[in-house]
Amino acid sequence: MEIELKFLVEDELVKDRILNDGHLLSMAESDTPEVIPMRAIYLDTEEYSMLKKTMAFRVRYEGERPVATLKWGGKSENGLHERGELNVSVDEEYVKEPHMGIFKGSEIYEEIAETVGDKPLIPVMEMEFIRKEVHVDTGKSISVVSYDEGEIRTSNGTERISELEVELYSGSQEDMIALGRELATKYNLKAGEKSKFKRGIELLGI
Repeated sequence: MEIELKFLVEDELVKDRILNDGHLLSMAESDTPEVIPMRAIYLDTEEYSMLKKTMAFRVRYEGERPVATLKWGGKSENGLHERGELNVSVDEEYVKEPHMGIFKGSEIYEEIAETVGDKPLIPVMEMEFIRKEVHVDTGKSISVVSYDEGEIRTSNGTERISELEVELYSGSQEDMIALGRELATKYNLKAGEKSKFKRGIELLGI
C-alpha cells in the first residue's frame, strides 16, 4: 500500500528552499537532498486494457536500476493518495520483454492476468524527471519528502511535472500528514489531487 501527500509547486522561487528547510533537515538522515534521475515507461495493451481500469504498470529507472511497479485502486482526497502498490527489481532482460508473471502470487495477479490475457504490452506513456529527496524521521513516523521536476509525455502531448510528495514509510499516518500540511502552509502549496499517472491518462484522452 502506498500512502502519500502530493502538492503542486507553482512558485519557482520556493522549489529549492523546501528540501533545505531548517526544520525538515533537523529530522533528516542527511543534511543534503539525494538527487535521483527518474525515467518511467508505462506499458499496456493496444486497447489500454489496464489504463481503463485505472491500473498502472510501469518500468522505471531509478538512477541505473530498473524497477517494475504495479499500482491499482485507491483513493485521493485533499492531496492524500492511497492505493495498492507492488514493486519488483528487474534486470535488462526483463525490460526487453516485460510481462506480468513477476506479480504471480500477489493479491492482484488473477485480476491483472485476466485483464491483460496474452496480449502484447507496448509503451503508452513516458515520464522523465529529476527527484530530490530527503528521508525524515520525526520520532513518530518515517517518511520520504521529495520534489519532482520534469515532464509527462504521450502521443497526444506533454505536461510539466513540478510537485512535492511526502510518502509514509512507517509509523503514524497522522504525523506524516501533519508534516506535509506544515510544509504546504509554510510554502503556500496547493494540494495535488491527480497523480502523474492520472494526468497521463487524461492526456491520452482515456
